[in-house]
Amino acid sequence: MVELAREQEEPASEHTQIQAIPQRRSLSVHALEYHLFQPRRAYDPLLDRAYEVWREGWRATFLELDGRPDLHSDDFERQDEIAVVAMAGECLAVTGLRWLDLSLPRAREDSYFKNWPDAARARVASRFVCVGSNTVIHPSWRGATIEPRDAAGEPARLAFATIALTTRRFMASPAENLIALTRNDRAIDRIATALGASRLAQIEMYGIDTDVICLDRANATPFGPIVSELWSRRHQMSPL
Repeated sequence: MVELAREQEEPASEHTQIQAIPQRRSLSVHALEYHLFQPRRAYDPLLDRAYEVWREGWRATFLELDGRPDLHSDDFERQDEIAVVAMAGECLAVTGLRWLDLSLPRAREDSYFKNWPDAARARVASRFVCVGSNTVIHPSWRGATIEPRDAAGEPARLAFATIALTTRRFMASPAENLIALTRNDRAIDRIATALGASRLAQIEMYGIDTDVICLDRANATPFGPIVSELWSRRHQMSPL
């Protein structure tokens, strides 16, 4: 339920410094880990690798959309948590998470809301919200599928599981809603809907249709065995 950078299947481009590893399209859930870092407090090689994936993914996206690869680390560092799906110490997917108390002017006037229509803002006014954003899948793992521990279970796309884990993190927090902006050309709006979210508005960002998404606790759908297992084995610095 977050905007997703370049989730289409493609090799690393000339603008992407991350080198593609062999195209292994199937992942075993038991080989994966889910980490929740607090970026201003954590010192961990995996967090550094997550920043590299985030940086190169969004540089490539901004170059594609705006013709400029301008990017600063602020959007990474200002997150309350950085969520990482990892395997053997390598970052496969990264997401940013923040919590905002919208009863406070300093939260309501955050630049995150600059493109939100007034009616959409009014729908979450004065609520305590979780903001999911900045999701990137490593170029070598776009389109990858996670196989469940039980062979009879259903596999899940890595992108879906990454966003579903964001939903699971939201449900474990005190937040009343999870909010996000979804790039519809990457079909993230469909993932959001599958997880129970509703669309507050549709806007255009960088010439692309983008949904303003909100998930209420009561409407969150079951997460499935893959997300449940990764969540149960999570590595979390400290709960919110």
